[in-house]
Amino acid sequence: MYTVFFIGTAGSGKSTLVAALYQWLDNSGFDVGIVNLDPAAEYLPYTPDIDVRDRISARKVMKQYRLGPNASIIAAVDMVVVDADRIREEMGAVGAPIYLVDTPGQMELFAFRQSGAYLIQKLSDVHSLVVYVSDALYAQTVDGFATTMLLALSSRIRFKKPQILVINKADLISEDAVINITNWVEDPHSLFDVANLSTYEREILRAVAAAGGFLEPLFVSAKTGEGLDKLYYKMQLHYTGGEDTQL
Repeated sequence: MYTVFFIGTAGSGKSTLVAALYQWLDNSGFDVGIVNLDPAAEYLPYTPDIDVRDRISARKVMKQYRLGPNASIIAAVDMVVVDADRIREEMGAVGAPIYLVDTPGQMELFAFRQSGAYLIQKLSDVHSLVVYVSDALYAQTVDGFATTMLLALSSRIRFKKPQILVINKADLISEDAVINITNWVEDPHSLFDVANLSTYEREILRAVAAAGGFLEPLFVSAKTGEGLDKLYYKMQLHYTGGEDTQL
């Protein structure tokens, strides 16, 4: 079983990307399952095979325990941990060879708590990876790019999984912006030259770059389908060394 976890900040388009990639894979003849781990999702652009909302609803938790929005999501995700083994069993029962796993929209409430890391490890198989999803409109600025790289690195540290960095909504930015982002990754010194960064910020980014934290970005549009074939190839590269097999 192959598992692909989609992580990213709110508004980055994780769920839309999951839906678009699922449709692309399904149209290409692949047997794919979807797991929704977001107990607070009001709407999903796909029909999940396994949905934590069938057991736990953040809205119900909010009313029952009189919690705020963030606290209710934290409590709901903690409750999902109890059902981790059952979710894993259901994945086996569905029998899809590959699963796209959609995580809560509020990344900080999932990625930086022990419950989130536990769920990632519990639902992982021998073959698993993380797709970190960033918003292209945000990543095209120097500050946004730097923050994106730091958050993507923190995700790698937290989950200890191979990672693909996806810049989603690529259809909304110019070709010049794509070139800038690519240049910043390939030559971090070009970022330091154009950025109005403090000495402290420069040293942090140098450390991230030295640690290999500037991953090569993959530009994708869940809306237009741009880059989905390249995302599939990168997944294949991780799982099978690039050999085009039925996952």
